[in-house]
Amino acid sequence: MEKINLEDIPEKLPSNVKCIDELMNGGLEPGIITEIYGQGGSGKTNISMIFARSVLLSGKRVIYIDTEGFSTERFSQICPDKSLYKNMVLFRASSIDDQDLAIIRSEKLMKEKNYSLLILDSLTSFFRIEKGNDISSRMSGFEKELGMLNNIAVRYNIPVLLTNQIYEDIDKKSLEPFGGFFIDHSMKAIYKLEKINNKRRIEIVKHRSIKEGLYTTFIINDSGISCE
Repeated sequence: MEKINLEDIPEKLPSNVKCIDELMNGGLEPGIITEIYGQGGSGKTNISMIFARSVLLSGKRVIYIDTEGFSTERFSQICPDKSLYKNMVLFRASSIDDQDLAIIRSEKLMKEKNYSLLILDSLTSFFRIEKGNDISSRMSGFEKELGMLNNIAVRYNIPVLLTNQIYEDIDKKSLEPFGGFFIDHSMKAIYKLEKINNKRRIEIVKHRSIKEGLYTTFIINDSGISCE
């Protein structure tokens, strides 16, 4: 059992993008998993990179697990100071087993040095490919990985940021995050991204301390993200 001193609650991790930080009431909350979901091209990876840049600019360390084809060219646009890259660990996973191993290796690194953020972009892509309609196996895999990620968030008191893909729910007639209730239940904060013409809209779907339904819009540009 650990006694918590309420006066020592760590500050949130900002993105350094004003409209995003205002919506998130300061940024990503430490000690929990935050999910950002949306269709392809909605800005999930750009937001992930923005938070990674924020950590690097503060002189701290970040781990980034990539399953989507991390663009080093795009990251160099967002974070052009390559002297900062020494504080970023990038794992490129090519299967569920790879993804499991990357999470395990991430925790081993955290036992050796302090890291301020863990990003997994995305959680579900390989589960869709490898598990298909095997719901039981898929849920078991989610449970395993989310358990490890939650343990990292709590033990090291850092934010864990996940991105997620979407699927069409025929019954609801809407686009929903892949994994449904099982994944949603494990998240303390969930944000939905939408692409509207040349703009992006990010909305609070679930949060412990911020009203659901609040949103802001932003634009993706050459150097990252800018508020309107």
